[in-house]
Amino acid sequence: MGKIDEMIDGIILTPLKIIGHEKGDIMHIIKSSDAGFKKFNEAYISKINYDQIKGWKKHFKMTCNFIVPIGSIKIVVYDDRENSKTKNTFNEFNLSCKNYCRLTVPNGLWYGFMGISINQSMLINISDILHCKEEQINKKLDKINYKWKT
Repeated sequence: MGKIDEMIDGIILTPLKIIGHEKGDIMHIIKSSDAGFKKFNEAYISKINYDQIKGWKKHFKMTCNFIVPIGSIKIVVYDDRENSKTKNTFNEFNLSCKNYCRLTVPNGLWYGFMGISINQSMLINISDILHCKEEQINKKLDKINYKWKT
């Protein structure tokens, strides 16, 4: 799954079902009855190449629901919220078909992700609000003290 000493407050990791089928598997993503689901407003796909990193991003209003149906992606979440009991905590999640889960990241947390499979990987985000540049902020990778590569 990744490295987690303490789960960041508000993060939800939900194992998902893959139904095997001889013509191609069926992969669940999200249901309106699932924990972490607020409402649906937008879905998008972000592709990432091997050993590339996209981050850091923080949403002020958006809740993200990340799923990785193709490839393998390391997602890192960082909590710098002033009144959080998990302030200054990092969580790492390695999502793929072998670890097929949905990662729900509430607003107010920083996240980034890195392609860790040789082929291009795909991340799906099911969000509760429409994408809006004004409700997010980005930082360069070196502005948060995290070592992406060992």
